[in-house]
Amino acid sequence: DAFRVDMKVSRTDVKLGEPMVVSLRIFNLSLEPRNLMLFLAQDEHRDLTVRDESVNSAVVSDLNGYSFGVWGISGEDDGTVKLNRDYSLLAVDGGLALGEIFGQHAVDTELRFVPLREGCLKVPFWKLYDKTNGKWYTCAHNLRLL
Repeated sequence: DAFRVDMKVSRTDVKLGEPMVVSLRIFNLSLEPRNLMLFLAQDEHRDLTVRDESVNSAVVSDLNGYSFGVWGISGEDDGTVKLNRDYSLLAVDGGLALGEIFGQHAVDTELRFVPLREGCLKVPFWKLYDKTNGKWYTCAHNLRLL
């Protein structure tokens, strides 16, 4: 069970409020095929001792039998609640179905974000879910944008 992931940003000039793309190439280094889905991971390093349940609940949509959730928003939120949020980048894509990737093959995909502030922005970690074997894989990286 091994993957290699290449990440790149095609545009180096990231502007506040303007959509930007992080391109991914995910290599399945195994000899076995993998049926993969990609999900953005919640920041597991933040202090979550203080919670506002309306902000920490996911807004969930169902598509073709899969549920996708967006964290950090709620219908009652007027934009003033500032607990447990990622202020750097708003993820446009919370989850992607990558499909079957044969052993020793790769798939290309893109994650879209909108910068919410200026300065150094950290691209969130994400996870791969292998539907074939029911396993999760976390992609931890150091990709930052200016």
